[in-house]
Amino acid sequence: MSTTPVNVQIPSDTEAPIIADFVEHALRVAYFDRLHWASLPSSDWDEPGVYILMTSDGSNRVYVGQARRLRTRLQKHNSNEKLPWRRALAVKRDTTAGFNTAETGYLEGRIAAELNALHQITVVEGQTSGDETLPKHMMISLDAFVKSILGALRLAGLDVSRNNPQTQVEDEPRLAVPDTSANASRTVTVADLVSSGLIQAGQTLFLSQGGKEAEGSVTADGEIIVRGVSYKSPSTAAAKALELQSSNGWTTWKVGNKFGPPLDLLRNQWNEQQAEEAER
Repeated sequence: MSTTPVNVQIPSDTEAPIIADFVEHALRVAYFDRLHWASLPSSDWDEPGVYILMTSDGSNRVYVGQARRLRTRLQKHNSNEKLPWRRALAVKRDTTAGFNTAETGYLEGRIAAELNALHQITVVEGQTSGDETLPKHMMISLDAFVKSILGALRLAGLDVSRNNPQTQVEDEPRLAVPDTSANASRTVTVADLVSSGLIQAGQTLFLSQGGKEAEGSVTADGEIIVRGVSYKSPSTAAAKALELQSSNGWTTWKVGNKFGPPLDLLRNQWNEQQAEEAER
């Protein structure tokens, strides 16, 4: 289980925002109540970023947005209500350059899509498709930020837990060669393929089944993104991509193009590598 280091600053002034710094990605998050939105210092928060507005009526409705000037946009939301929000968080980069508009557009779409995929949350007017004009390497970096932002929402008390299984029967390995190593009893993941170099972060995956076709991309930590939502299980990702009850993602996902090798072939190669290393 991975963890994200966070430094939290709780001011003595109860109306001032609570600030959380996500060290790994240099993200700064401000938590505040709607009544006290004006306590956000304009010198620090009229910068590009993303924000999430949350209700307190038990409906779990949220609004996901992005802005060139966060504080100014939040002022508009306070006076021109699109959602009866009561609390919010704003996210920016704690760096000299900060975010650009293409990056905030991509993050807005990814966060909205991730939240919209949760049965317990309703996204109001959120963008479910992010800015796709960014270079691949920048998307890979921003995908890592999404997890930190979802973690920030957990700190705000929002339930962002998944009801999708993290693994399925198809995720269990079929060993290509006898494996007597410690890896014989563990489930092989796409993250294993990424860390071993058998597949690259940002790689495009294709699948076709039942007359339907879909695409996905691999993140740096081995998840598969489909329509803005990341999945650890290739089979869950395939089923969601094709809108089917089930699909063996290890055999249906093809690497590089729709005629490329299946993920299952790379999984067998990984098993072979592990068996060879165990014999040395």
